[in-house]
Amino acid sequence: MIKRELELHRLNSHTESRVIMAAGRFVNHVFRYGGHIGTYMIIAGFDVKGPQIVEISGDGLLNTFPYLALGSGSLAATSIIESGFKDDMTEEEAIALCVKSIEAGIVHDLGSGSNVDICVMKKGKTTYTRGYKSDNHKMFVKPDGYTFKKERVQVLEEYKHKLIVEDGGVPMEL
Repeated sequence: MIKRELELHRLNSHTESRVIMAAGRFVNHVFRYGGHIGTYMIIAGFDVKGPQIVEISGDGLLNTFPYLALGSGSLAATSIIESGFKDDMTEEEAIALCVKSIEAGIVHDLGSGSNVDICVMKKGKTTYTRGYKSDNHKMFVKPDGYTFKKERVQVLEEYKHKLIVEDGGVPMEL
């Protein structure tokens, strides 16, 4: 939907769309539904103003900052970014800071997953690296699985029901 609106704008104005315009279209759509869409997103891109990064909250609020973090681990990630961010960082420094901040989010919040993906956007070129780093590996996995001796497991109650299946249908309880 937003892609079509931006394409129509490009065709009518004969100019490239700006990142803030795309974010504005998202904000209008989200605000129209009063927060019931429940979308939280970061929109980033490169336009005539240079690199841009915009945060859109679920109720349609738009913010622009030099760096952003969203999600359940964002508090830990933001604290690392705030302590290490500086203007005019090299690409390697920025990637290292992002990896460190995402790892902080992973370690300090169980809902943050365990993978670090990297997306580097430059004018005319975007590189995306899936699985750049992975944390929280299982230290040991038993190849045959785990079995427990029946005499060592205490069964408190046991329920048995007879099921009837009629003509390939769904099992029914008696």
